Amino acid sequence: MKQNVEPFIEMIRDERFQDALETLNADPFLATSHAEQPGQFHGVSPLHWAAHRNAVELCERLIELGADVNDSAGNWWLTPLSWAADAGRVETVELLLKHGADVDQDAIAGTTALHAVAMGGSSQGSRDPAAYQRTAEILIAHGACLSGRSERRQTPLDDAIEYENEYVAAVLRAHGAQPSSPAE
Repeated sequence: MKQNVEPFIEMIRDERFQDALETLNADPFLATSHAEQPGQFHGVSPLHWAAHRNAVELCERLIELGADVNDSAGNWWLTPLSWAADAGRVETVELLLKHGADVDQDAIAGTTALHAVAMGGSSQGSRDPAAYQRTAEILIAHGACLSGRSERRQTPLDDAIEYENEYVAAVLRAHGAQPSSPAE
């Protein structure tokens, strides 16, 4: 039976993870559903929100029930890995990579999870600098491309500099990342 996924996603967004697990166990179809409401979050999956909220147990259950770790059906074409990286969610990033998330899958604008952690979400990395640093380290350890460019020709280091995310910029530099040259 197909159930409306929006109330389920709202539970996750509101961090009511136990309620979400109970709802998911009652209707496993929700694991592979996508938001249908128009707007900026159209097409995102419950796994996107669970990854962003660092709901590790819920992410694990969603994946067990068939959620795609490389799903990019949302309007921004970002993966759950990018959503987790954007929020500096170390545990969820590790879980998604363990389950085969593509570390360099890019969005419609050419950004990857490493770009997302470099931008540092709404806090520009200042909410929890250590988590953003650790997330960048994990992505790099899993082979994230340091020189990948977005449609704006920005590398992850360019994004970290632009968004004043000095902690991730330091990690990127320590691994040999270079800013793009203005002439490129």
